[in-house]
Order: sequence, then C-alpha cells, then structure tokens
Amino acid sequence: MKKKIKVHLREEGYFIYTGYPLKDIGRLFNKRYGRKILVLSDNKVFPLYGKVVKDSIIEAGKEVIEVIVPPGERQKSLGSAFNILKKCAENNMNRDDTILTLGGGVISDLGGFVASIYMRGINFVAVPTTLLAQVDAAIGGKTGVNLPFGKNLVGSFYQPSFVYMDYSTLSTLPEREMKQGLAEIIKYGIIKSKKIFNLFKNTKTGEIKKHLPFLIEESVRIKKGVVEKDEKEKKGLREILNFGHTLGHAIEISRLSRFSHGECVSLGMAGETYISWRIGLCSEEVYRTVKNILKQHGLFYNFSSIAVDNKMFDYLKYDKKVRQGNIRFVLVKDIGRVESVVVKQEDVKKLIKEMIKDEKDG
Repeated sequence: MKKKIKVHLREEGYFIYTGYPLKDIGRLFNKRYGRKILVLSDNKVFPLYGKVVKDSIIEAGKEVIEVIVPPGERQKSLGSAFNILKKCAENNMNRDDTILTLGGGVISDLGGFVASIYMRGINFVAVPTTLLAQVDAAIGGKTGVNLPFGKNLVGSFYQPSFVYMDYSTLSTLPEREMKQGLAEIIKYGIIKSKKIFNLFKNTKTGEIKKHLPFLIEESVRIKKGVVEKDEKEKKGLREILNFGHTLGHAIEISRLSRFSHGECVSLGMAGETYISWRIGLCSEEVYRTVKNILKQHGLFYNFSSIAVDNKMFDYLKYDKKVRQGNIRFVLVKDIGRVESVVVKQEDVKKLIKEMIKDEKDG
C-alpha cells in the first residue's frame, strides 16, 4: 500500500514514499532536481534495478550519470568519496543537480556524504533497496564514511530531498541481509514500541515477512519522530537510536570482514541489555526477554561466539557518543524505554567478560 510520510524539519521537510514502484520514480524529478542525475549503486544492486530507475529518470527528461562500485563496507572511505566527487566534476554537475543512491546503507551513507560536500551541497535522493536501509540508513540525514579507527567518523547531517521505497526490492534479498534489517526493527521495538516487540515475540520468523509493510512504516515513524525533535543530535534525544550500536560498532570495525552491520547491532543489543541488567537499570527478565527474541529470530546474541579481545574494547573510545573520555551507552529500563548512561570502559570490559562466563555456564 502506497504511503507518503512527511518529515517535518525546522528548515525544510521532505517526504518518504513507501510502497511505490521504481518505474514511477521519474515523475518526481521536476526542475528542482537539475538536468543531471548521478545514480550511485553497487554491482549487485544495479543489475537488478538500475535499468528501471534509469529509464524512468530519462523519460522525465534528465541525463543519467552512472557510478557503480563494489558492494561492502570498505566502500565507505574517503577514497571512494573522492572518486565520486571527481565524477561529479568531470560531468560538470551543477549545484541544482542531484545524486541518487540506489542500494543499501553503505551506498546511502556514501552518496549522501558526497552530495553534502560537492559544491557545498547538491540535491540528494535516497532509494533504499534493503530492509536495513529502508528502516534506518536512508532516513534521518546522517551521512558519512569510515576511518581505520571507527565507523562514520567523517560525515555530516544532510537531509535527502526525498526517500523512495519499493517493497518489491526486498524479495531479492538473501536471508542474511533480511536479518540485518530485522535487527534494526527489533531495536525500534526495544527503544520505543512494545507493539513492534510483541509482534516479534508472538510471530514465527517465517511469518514476519507478512508484516513487513507495517514494521517498515512503524520504524520510519519512530525514527522521523526522534529526528524531528533532535535533527542534529544536539539535545541528546537522538542518541536513543544508537541502542546496540556502541558495542556493535566496536565489534564491526574490529572484525570488518566477518560480521555485517546488523549482526553487530544484534550482538550490541544483547550486550548493552546485559549491562543494563547488571548495573540495576532493568530486571533480569528484560535481559532474558531481549536475548530470547534475538535467538528466536536467528539473530546474533551470544558474545562467547566471537572471541572478544582487547582490540574490540579499544575501539569504544572512538565512538561518537564519547564525552570528555566517558562512554555514553543507550541502556534499557524496560521494553519501550531506554536512557543514556555513562559507563566506564573498564566496567564494560568486566561486565562483558562476566556475560561470556554466564553464557558458557548456562
């Protein structure tokens, strides 16, 4: 079912189009979007959806420039950003032209970042084709690339002109990719929505797909509500969206090739809920419930399976929520309620080691 969801921002809002077919995207490209549209995608997604998007844009009277990169987190680099900027300049793109990202979170983050810095900002349109990107990466205006020290350490807040989702793109996703998105949706349930959480609790994994339109739209509405109140993360309200990501990013950057972003977030949610329980913020029952939901849906939850080392803990100090040397975690009070708490790095290390011992003993 088609829906237009408006994101209201102080300067200028935008629409998120959910459930719209890719073949109709060209209808939205009026004069505002310039004459040239650079389509950024990867060589897995573009062969599937590139032609239909390109044809629709050309039909609207625009010139299309293709930039196709290999898939994967390694593309989120300053080197990749430079190559795309060079392509923009070589094709004489102007400030009223547009970068369109077609793909998952990596493509969205990378393309949005380039759009934010080329000529100090050109139009940016996000067409997320993965579940993870549809519920998270393509919404909210966070763009960026990685450094060897951590994820998204170079970036900007830059809102898209619009976001366009065709749910049929999810039908081509492998199971592992779908689970990345499910982890992020469960995150929304834990931080803000018992309705989402209970749906996962009471639904078998194989039947979750029937509920995807609802889950995507509900996740989008939760994220847009938070972003509208704290667009550039200055009030501390937007931090709740990072539940599971402090530990998750440390795992991801230290084991870049082994675990996907969603798998790391899933592990991060388990670990951060354990910390919440052990420091007295939530009950043991809440921790066990979160862990069981992750287990029920085939997501990562067991720290004893990843060979935790000091390298992982060292990466925590590069997290963007660190303030004056203190690590801020989003921790759980109850399902649907979280809060930001400062936890010392040595305490995190101690508690995660205790968690691993409990897992092995249990």
